[in-house]
Amino acid sequence: MDSVTLPRGRYYPALLAALVFTLSGCATTYGLGQAALDEGRYADAAAKFETALREHPERTDALVGLGITQYKQQEYDEAIAHLSEAVRQDPKQADARLYLGLSYLERGDNGVAAEHLRAFRDLTHSSRVAGQVDDALALIQSDHGLSQRTRRFVATTLESAVKAEQALRSAQWASSPWPSYGYDDWFSWDLTR
Repeated sequence: MDSVTLPRGRYYPALLAALVFTLSGCATTYGLGQAALDEGRYADAAAKFETALREHPERTDALVGLGITQYKQQEYDEAIAHLSEAVRQDPKQADARLYLGLSYLERGDNGVAAEHLRAFRDLTHSSRVAGQVDDALALIQSDHGLSQRTRRFVATTLESAVKAEQALRSAQWASSPWPSYGYDDWFSWDLTR
C-alpha cells in the first residue's frame, strides 16, 4: 500500500485548518451561522448559532454571533443577555464589548454603553477605530440628550468603522505573499538572500 505524503510548506497550515474545519460539526454550524450573519440572513444565523450552542455551550464565539444577530434584529434585551454572558466568560472579547455597548446605546442607557465602548476601545489595535470610539464617547457623554436618531447614527458609524478596519486587515493579509506569524516563523524568512 502506498503511503500518503502531505504537502509541506505554505499550503500545509491551510490544508490542516480545512481538515479540522470539515471534521468539526460545530465549526461547520458556527461557520454557516457566521456566513448567514455576514449575508444579512439573521433568522438563519440565529438558528445556526443556537444549534452550535446546544452542541457546545462553552463556545463564546457562538454566543457573540447570536448576540450580534439579535442586535441586528433590534432585539436589544436578548442581545445584551447573550453578549453579557460572552463577556463574563471572556472579558477580552472585543466584538462582544462593541455590540454590548451598541445595544445599550440603542436602548438609551448611555452610561453602561460608554463603559462597554471604553472597554472595547482598550481592546482594539486600531488607532482609527479608537479615535472613532473616542468621538462617540464624547457625544454620548455630552450634556445634550441624544435622540434615538442620533444614537442610531453613532451606533452605525462605529459599526461601519470597525467593519472597514476588519476589511482592510483582511485585504492586507490576503495580499501579502506569505502569511506572517512572527519572527520565529519560517514562513517569514527571506530565503532569497
